[in-house]
This record gives sequence, structure tokens and C-alpha cells, in this order.
Amino acid sequence: MAEETKREQDQTKINTEKQAKLKKQAELDTQDEKIKQEDPKALREKLSNKNSDYVFRLEKELQKQGSMSRADAVAMTNGLLSEIIIAQRHGQPANGLYLASPAIKAEQMLHPKKKPVATPTWQLMVDGSLLYSALFFAIFGVMASFESGKQAYNAQWGVLTLASIGILMGIVMVKYNDLLVPQAGKRPSWVKLILGGVVVVVIMLVVLTVLATPLLRPINPVLPGPIDVAIAVVAYGVRYLFRKHYNIVGSAFAPRPQQHK
Repeated sequence: MAEETKREQDQTKINTEKQAKLKKQAELDTQDEKIKQEDPKALREKLSNKNSDYVFRLEKELQKQGSMSRADAVAMTNGLLSEIIIAQRHGQPANGLYLASPAIKAEQMLHPKKKPVATPTWQLMVDGSLLYSALFFAIFGVMASFESGKQAYNAQWGVLTLASIGILMGIVMVKYNDLLVPQAGKRPSWVKLILGGVVVVVIMLVVLTVLATPLLRPINPVLPGPIDVAIAVVAYGVRYLFRKHYNIVGSAFAPRPQQHK
């Protein structure tokens, strides 16, 4: 009975301590919210000597690096005052809050890092299709050139075949590369990757078989090597302009690249 009573008392004590902590945290949160609503002039008066010096030097750096007036520099630092005061209340000075000197912080404010966003799927597909097409045309064009006009090895690789395989590779590889991206912190299973690779190969074989039929030969001629190389150069040039226009970064051979906007 005594042990049960003691357990109840201990539990009551724990609950009381928890309630006290929650109440204290709620009070701190309320005070922090009030600080966020205060006028910048009032907040400046609450700055510690150390933080006041940090803000003063930050404004000087903004004026220097940004070639701006003091009024503009003050307006920029006004947006930081509430978070500086809140951190100050918790014992953290401004240089510890931002982990940067006034000079570095000013540079960060003047040149903020842009948030990375995923490159749209259709842009990746076009980019990849142009790249793979350029590669296929270049490879077979060079091979044809060295074969001195003998095209027996290239009989199944007409212009329509090379273009179709290049476009198909560009589309399929975007989806396959997406499989390589970890989902919810977990890497994709090897079974899924292997199956994806098998599907890609099967699709390629089917396309090659269909395009190699005699019925399509009139619209799928085997071009001379130099012309294939010229098509490769044009495709790569179009890809360069396309990537530049849409600010596409990263490789078509890697999982979905990111760009900044």
C-alpha cells in the first residue's frame, strides 16, 4: 500500500513538473510572438550592447556592399530585429544565431541563395532525347565514314531508327533515373532497378525490330557518315540552346537534376 502511494506521489510530481514546463514554454512562446509584433524602434532599444554593435556593423556592410543609403540598410536590418531579440532572450547572440560575421551576413542578405526546384519532366525528356540522338548519330556517322562507304554493318540503322532510339532513350531514361532517387529516405530495391533495365532493353529491341522491316525502309534510309555527323552536331547545338533557354543544369545520365530559379 505504501509503495502504491509512493508511486502515485512520484507520478503526481512528474505530472506537476511537466505542467510547469509546458506553462513556462507557453509563456515564452507568447512573449516571442509579442516581440514579433513590436515596432523596430522599440526592438532596437532592447538590443544588448553586443547585438547592437553587430547590427550597426551589419548596416555599414550593407551600405558598403550594396551601395545603398543608410535608410535602406536600416530597413533591411529591421526585418532581422525580432529574431535577434528572441535569440538574445534565449542567450544566443546575433553572431551565434547567423554563424556569420556582419560582412558575410550582409553578402548573404544581398545575394540570397535561390531555392532549388526540380527541372520539369518534359524538359528533361527533350534534353535527354537531343543528347542521345546526337550520340547515336555521331557514333554511327563516324563508323560509316571509316567504313569507306560500306554500310552492311549499318543496314538496320537508318535515320528514322537512330532518331527514334535517341528520342526513346531520352524519355525512358528520365523515368528510369527517377527510380534511382531514394524515396522516404530508402534506396530503391535492386529488383526494381533490374526490372526497369529489362523493360528498357525490351522496348529498344521492339522498336529496332519494327523499324528494320522492309516496309519502312523507304522512309528509313541509311545516310552517309558525314550527314549523320552533321545531324549529330545540329542536335547537340539545339540541345545547348534548349538547356540555356530553360536554365537546365545537371546531367541527362543522372537522377533528376535540380536547377535554381
